[in-house]
Amino acid sequence: MDPLDGLNPEQRRAAEAVRGPVCILAGAGSGKTTTITRRIAQQVASGAFPANAILAVTFTDKAAGELRSRLAALGAAGVRASTFHSAALRQLRHFAPERLGAILPSKVLLLRQIANRLGGAPLLGVQAVQGVHRATVPAPPADRCVFSGACLPEPLRCRCDAAL
Repeated sequence: MDPLDGLNPEQRRAAEAVRGPVCILAGAGSGKTTTITRRIAQQVASGAFPANAILAVTFTDKAAGELRSRLAALGAAGVRASTFHSAALRQLRHFAPERLGAILPSKVLLLRQIANRLGGAPLLGVQAVQGVHRATVPAPPADRCVFSGACLPEPLRCRCDAAL
């Protein structure tokens, strides 16, 4: 299948651009994703770039999945499509793996406060979300509670027996 088949003249012009940025401003359902995936597929089909040299980034996992499935259907299955965050994390893992894994000390208290607001079982450590590292930050002993009850709003008052 020719990646440019079925595109209108404006979409075709954008999809045929090999180098440089292309700005696509259009409303919902007007074919922006179609144009972008066809541009990528055209670059792979024409040999301008190998599929494994292209990274397509988007905002959500759902959109990244949609890009991957459309690109595969167009014969460009080797193109990596991911969210901005997962692409950045992948690069960090590759170029600076020693810098990953620690939850910033300035964020631990905030994570504990959020977890306590959610209720349920007491939080016994703060764990990085979505498998980013899985390093659990140890909980402080009950006699050294990190909360000072007077400065926190009522829902976050120190409950050392049930919270960190």
